[in-house]
Amino acid sequence: MAVSRYQPKSMLKLVLYGFGFVSLPLVAALGYALVQVDRVAHQSQFAVYQAVQAISGSRQLIDLLTSMERSGRQFLILGDESLLETYQELHDEFQETARRLHRLPLDEGQRDDVDDLLVAENRLYEDLADGIGSDMDQLAMVTSFQDLYAVAQHVLSGSNRMVDREVRTMQETAAAAQTLLFWLAISIVPLTIFSASIFAVLISRPVRQLDKAIRRLGDGQFSRPVSVAGPQDLQYLGHRLDWMRQRLQELEEQKSHFLQHMSHELKTPLTAIREGAELLQDNAVGPLNAEQQEVASILQSNTMALQRLIEDLLNFGTANHESHMLRLTHVRLIPLIDAVTRNHKPVMLTRNITLETWLHDLHVVADEEKLRVVLDNLMSNAVKFSPEGGRILVLAERRGDTVVLEVADDGPGIAAEDREKIFEAFQQGRNQATGYVKGSGLGLSIAREYVEAHGGSIEVDGSEKHGARLRVTLPLAQAGE
Repeated sequence: MAVSRYQPKSMLKLVLYGFGFVSLPLVAALGYALVQVDRVAHQSQFAVYQAVQAISGSRQLIDLLTSMERSGRQFLILGDESLLETYQELHDEFQETARRLHRLPLDEGQRDDVDDLLVAENRLYEDLADGIGSDMDQLAMVTSFQDLYAVAQHVLSGSNRMVDREVRTMQETAAAAQTLLFWLAISIVPLTIFSASIFAVLISRPVRQLDKAIRRLGDGQFSRPVSVAGPQDLQYLGHRLDWMRQRLQELEEQKSHFLQHMSHELKTPLTAIREGAELLQDNAVGPLNAEQQEVASILQSNTMALQRLIEDLLNFGTANHESHMLRLTHVRLIPLIDAVTRNHKPVMLTRNITLETWLHDLHVVADEEKLRVVLDNLMSNAVKFSPEGGRILVLAERRGDTVVLEVADDGPGIAAEDREKIFEAFQQGRNQATGYVKGSGLGLSIAREYVEAHGGSIEVDGSEKHGARLRVTLPLAQAGE
């Protein structure tokens, strides 16, 4: 109950959860990449802004120095107070510009130059303001401004270097971000594959369980309960399949009981008819003429064929239950094959069918009665389809790690499309026997059940151009010479 509590209620939700979980690393990586790109873009924008401010401020200092020099020299020549006021305004603007430049991320040398420029320009302004009416000459002012120009040019050169430095910093940051994103992409690939594999298993497992359950039901295996783990809708489907399994099992048991009951009920009057036919043939009620003897022979032959059909029904009713209950003993093949073929000799003599045997003196560890049923069904099938004057071949030999039993006839053969179907219950090939009692379609189905219970296989040899050749292969683990 604790596990089912956390199960999604539907397959659709499980698929959506899987899609979301698998895409989560991709979304996280994409978000991180966007953050990194935005960080690099913001840093680049800020660096460009600072570089523009540094160069613009440096150039503005040089322009202000030119205007201040012109106003100062005019003031010295003309002595006009308005010119001094103009110089003072330029001085204030110069100081403010230098302070803004000082707040930028300058290197130590450039920052010292700005400090020196502030101090020297302020001293020159004080000397000029205090020199009203004194003997301060233009030569001294020109010399002072030349020194200020030199320092300002040095500050401008430092601003250009700062641009180069910021460009390198941006390149290093972008390279680091690119490397980080590359390794992030490399790490996401196995993580995504791993998470996708987990959800692929979670999604496909209940589907595979349903497929196996349906295959078992199709193969007639009703003993194993159907259990499906996964979303609740698939669990419900598994419960419905288990209900269907139980119903099919009940129907199978009812069918088996019906076949057994019917077979036993039919065998009682059939035994009386067969014994009556035998009594007639043995002249127990008086001698018979040739025509009466032929009728008695036909009656006995058909009662034997009908008894075989009833035994097939009876065996089919118990084959599924008894196929795995083997009573293993050491069985010699030659006496077993001789006993089986002896039962078919009356019909073979009547139809002038020749029997050939290629038998090696082998023995197998098998259930003798079930192996007898297998050989009897193969022989019955061969006799039924053999034409008048035909030939039946029975072969038993060891091939590598297996023992092979083959029964071949000269009949119409088995069509390629029927070579699998004939081993199913109540199924017959399209080539039907003529002049013989029609079969029930159960003999080969029972034979396959018993052979597979021994760990072997039964198949139709497709290389035969005429007639049919059925091959039974038993593993060497249960065979030996």
